[in-house]
Amino acid sequence: MSTFEESASMGFIILDSNWHFIYANDYGASILNRSPEELLGKMAWAEFPAAIRHACYSYFHQARKSGKETSFNEYVKPSNQWIHVSAFPVGENLHIVIRKTEMLANHFAMENDLYQKYTNYIQDLITLTSEDGILLYVSPSVKNLLGFELEDMYGASVLAFCHPEDIDGLKSIFINEKECAANDQGIVTCRFLHKKGWYVWLENSFKWLLDKQGKRTQNLGIWRDISERKIVEDRFIQAQRLGQFGSFERDLDEDSITWSVEMFRIHGLEPALRIDLCKAIEPIVVDDREKVALAIKQAILVGMSDIEYKIIRQDGDIRHLRSQIERVVLDGGRMAVRGLVHDITIHKRIEQELTQSKAKLEIAQEIAGLGHYEWDTINNMVYVSDELNALFGCKDAVQTLPIEVLHESIHPEDSLKMKLATKKALNEGALDIIFRVVVRGDVRILHTLAKTTYDEWGRALCLFGTVQDITVQKQTEELLRKTEKLHVAGQLAAGIAHEIRNPLTALKGFVKLMCHANEESKMRYYQIMQEEFNRIELILGELLILAKPQAVAYMPHDPVTILEEVIQLLNTEAIMNNVEIMLIANTILSSVNCERNQIKQVFVNVIKNAIEAMPSGGILTITAHNQANGVNLQFVDQGQGISEDRLPRIGEPFYTTKEKGTGLGMMVSFTIIEEHHGVIRYQSKLGVGTTVSIQLPASVQ
Repeated sequence: MSTFEESASMGFIILDSNWHFIYANDYGASILNRSPEELLGKMAWAEFPAAIRHACYSYFHQARKSGKETSFNEYVKPSNQWIHVSAFPVGENLHIVIRKTEMLANHFAMENDLYQKYTNYIQDLITLTSEDGILLYVSPSVKNLLGFELEDMYGASVLAFCHPEDIDGLKSIFINEKECAANDQGIVTCRFLHKKGWYVWLENSFKWLLDKQGKRTQNLGIWRDISERKIVEDRFIQAQRLGQFGSFERDLDEDSITWSVEMFRIHGLEPALRIDLCKAIEPIVVDDREKVALAIKQAILVGMSDIEYKIIRQDGDIRHLRSQIERVVLDGGRMAVRGLVHDITIHKRIEQELTQSKAKLEIAQEIAGLGHYEWDTINNMVYVSDELNALFGCKDAVQTLPIEVLHESIHPEDSLKMKLATKKALNEGALDIIFRVVVRGDVRILHTLAKTTYDEWGRALCLFGTVQDITVQKQTEELLRKTEKLHVAGQLAAGIAHEIRNPLTALKGFVKLMCHANEESKMRYYQIMQEEFNRIELILGELLILAKPQAVAYMPHDPVTILEEVIQLLNTEAIMNNVEIMLIANTILSSVNCERNQIKQVFVNVIKNAIEAMPSGGILTITAHNQANGVNLQFVDQGQGISEDRLPRIGEPFYTTKEKGTGLGMMVSFTIIEEHHGVIRYQSKLGVGTTVSIQLPASVQ
């Protein structure tokens, strides 16, 4: 058909190969609520996007693909009417003939007569579709359920609203006649598109309406919103998957059993509706089959049983399972058993690894003289070795006790620190802390290293670690530190004696002058003498600080202030060696959390080493500036320098580059900076000088 005669009751439209309007008569355009001029040149599916869901979209493509005429009925929303459409492919164009039909009037009559009184008062969606799935009737509840107006649905294919993943199930009703031939009614579950873009889970109970010859003519469907039920089902399935729980139910009168999807996954099988009883028993290891049978009998007799057993999957993997079985009574009085099955393979492997690790650890601890412990965080019980019993001074040689009992032996000042560190270890996986315990009035210093093990859900199972008594080691370190202080104090004595001699000489002179001075002069002499006495007191105080032991108390201090005090103390020695000390510091410097006298001892060691490294004199430049999360101090001398092969050994006990040195000074300095969570580094070049960098973390305000 290549040409058409104009007709007032017949519409003519021509679309080109790209679906653009190239012709439309007045009636054809009016059906689409447009004028011919408004349509020409427009792309059909872009101008009417909702039509993609309607019959015209598939039929037009079918006509163009087959090269044959197609005819169908279509509901046109713009003009709110049913039309009869014939499409003829002519060359690359598609000629469309449109005739008005009385179908709409018949539809409204059917709605008023058959459905309206009923459907206006129910929440479920009722649909009437043609045999190929075109919606002929939709109940008003579609507005609340899916957000669409009735006109949006009329004439559309029911498949156009279905989720792509569910469309095969819905197609089986309308397309796969062989599958549904035996059933003219049934239930299908699928997701339907909501007008706002999301999907709603619906359960469709459908029935085919037949004509006198028994041929299907229309499909009556009742659609119920089951979204909440699907959410509960999905959460249950997800919980089973995450927890590795499967479920089963067996009617004792049948030879098959129902398994959940997760049950099939645990056994390494493809999911099915049911599984043959023999096939379900087959994976159970031979030695455990009788045990499983007895557990089922026990559940039938007493109502409940609990069992652990093993299975061998088809891939050869052995899985450990735990099952809780219960007796139930089904409809009609039939007896059944159902239960939960938990895959505990990972848990069993962890237990086995822990047992092996424990045995190896006990051997290593026996050799090294360490104690060990294992804290079961679920039951809050701690297993302690005999060595640990002795270290904590437990009265009885118990091996398992609550963790609170061990905490009772921890020094009160370290108790809170230990609890916080333990809590952190459960979250981060490791524990490394030094703490004190009080055993029969004696304070011991202990060092513990531990690791946390977790189950498959990331829950902490136990904290496993070792404990070593380092009391003697710490006492030795403290003795070395005191020895080094006394050594430094002795070296400073000569310089301090010179500093004290000057004010003493002045004091002697003023005492003689006061014998012949008037009252006004005496007061002036008193003030000068008082200043000299204060200077002597300051110098002696600095010497005592280095010589006598001090209680360790970490507090915020200004590092520049400490530096200035040390420089004042060592300035006489520097001048005697023709060394100039220059301090360059930021005006606003972060404070550091430190033990003041220990940091002062480090500065004394570093500055004295720098002075001694410049026997011919020179400049010692000290800079202090803020850096990320702390303070950086640099001591740059112009001394002889240190060779590269010796630099890595600085800080080792008894290693020194000085002829009469002991090497203990820098070892103590390295230890002090490490205890302050800082870093000390050496850089040097022979003939140029040495740079010592000390980084200390800023105190938390």
